[in-house]
Amino acid sequence: MAPALSWVALSVVLSGVLTYGYLALVARSLPADEYGWFGAYWSLALVVGLGAFLPIELEVTRLVHLGGGGGLPRGAGPACAVLTAASLAAVLLAAPLLLPALGGSLGLLLALGAVCVVSAGQFLLRGLLLGNGRYGSHGTVLLADAAARVACAAAVAALVQPADAAAFGWTLVAALVLAHLPLLGWLALRPPRAAAGGAAPERLRLPPLGHLAVGTLCAQALLNAAPVLVTGTAGPGEGATAAAFVAAFTLVRLPLFVAVPLQSALLPTLTDVTARPESGPRRRLLVRLLAAVAALAAVGGVLGALAGPPLVALLFGERYAVAAGIVAVLAVGSVLHVGLLVCSQGVVAAGRHRDSALAWGAGLAVAAGVAALVPGTATRGAWAFTAGTAAALAWCTVTLLRHRPQPVPVPIPPGGGLL
Repeated sequence: MAPALSWVALSVVLSGVLTYGYLALVARSLPADEYGWFGAYWSLALVVGLGAFLPIELEVTRLVHLGGGGGLPRGAGPACAVLTAASLAAVLLAAPLLLPALGGSLGLLLALGAVCVVSAGQFLLRGLLLGNGRYGSHGTVLLADAAARVACAAAVAALVQPADAAAFGWTLVAALVLAHLPLLGWLALRPPRAAAGGAAPERLRLPPLGHLAVGTLCAQALLNAAPVLVTGTAGPGEGATAAAFVAAFTLVRLPLFVAVPLQSALLPTLTDVTARPESGPRRRLLVRLLAAVAALAAVGGVLGALAGPPLVALLFGERYAVAAGIVAVLAVGSVLHVGLLVCSQGVVAAGRHRDSALAWGAGLAVAAGVAALVPGTATRGAWAFTAGTAAALAWCTVTLLRHRPQPVPVPIPPGGGLL
């Protein structure tokens, strides 16, 4: 397992680097205002994709792992259909509110709808790979997705003149299709074999999935709403400021480009840890995690203030100048968010889906309150993100400290011939 996990980690890091290359390529190919609109679309696509469909990946991973490996749990298809319909309806109903942040671009809005359609297959495939312990294949899919985005963006930059934000928006959809759907279709024709002696995976039920969906939607809103808020509320003449905030936010989220894809790979291990009756080792692990997060947040704040502005200018161009204080606050929030991702996955692994949803909801509520009180377009977005993340992390910490595991059967290690 160790070599496979090492490949996942390397793939995640490389995909993060490629993602930065993708966003930098788009930034240098578009006027500043249009990049601000693209940044809002990118954030909304993450909210829709990860927010609505990451629960599918998490539950499929958990149930297939506990069942000892095998094919998709019963009910996965109908659940995907329900989430796809709900996300499409939400995008259409929210269109009047979303279009100002997207610069009024109907093309970006249609691309966002397409993300709703293809994301079900994306996360279904990833959950199936992880639940069967096929970490190497999972890492390869992540890397292929990021590489396809860069290739599609380079093709648009070279062939479409002049390219607009909508043209680059569709590169995300194309990459998702190319990296995930062919493999998912192949696996559907060649279903995986269950491990010897393993039980069939438990049915995927909508109530726990609903709790997860609430939590992940709040999580993605907390992580990605700031660029939408800043670009959507920017007044006349503030377009360049909003675009600079989007560029700075993209830079400081580098740890999250690594941590977000990796969080589901931690779920099988966390499921085993949280099922153990001993609380001492689990508490010590949590304390060490929080101490490391606090130390890294302090270092991140200093580095963000000193190195953030010149790095933004280097990657995205001199026109995206940003205040050092804004980058420092965002850097602290980014590090805290990494710790929050790990702690929230621990809550999910313990089967406490409702508590996970409450934690993310509390963080989002705090972020909304800060956004309503703090003046200044960019300052408001930075402090809302960081304060909301800190509140959700505190909630998850209390939940894990109070957790009392129930006795569960020891799961059979996944095997079988998925790939």
